[in-house]
Amino acid sequence: MFTDDLAPFFAEFSSRALLGAVEVRGIVEAGYDNADLVGYGAAAGSSPSFLLRSAQVPPAPEGQPLQILTGPAAGTFRVTNAFHDGTGVCRLSLIA
Repeated sequence: MFTDDLAPFFAEFSSRALLGAVEVRGIVEAGYDNADLVGYGAAAGSSPSFLLRSAQVPPAPEGQPLQILTGPAAGTFRVTNAFHDGTGVCRLSLIA
């Protein structure tokens, strides 16, 4: 089991956000994707995500708003999926 304290990591590199009505801290990733579409060439899109401690994630975050309050990605998103990695960290997939 992973036992490192992640609080210092998230304190230094994170953005403040509201998940629903609860303040959380996490790391925003732009998540630009490229895909080769047969017959159409390449396409690109954005799939932003928010990395935070699993303890801050409610049982069913899908559909909840995530308002990023600080940093260059400040704005309002909606959570589409939550992926807990088993180390105490969760990645929320977002849509604008």
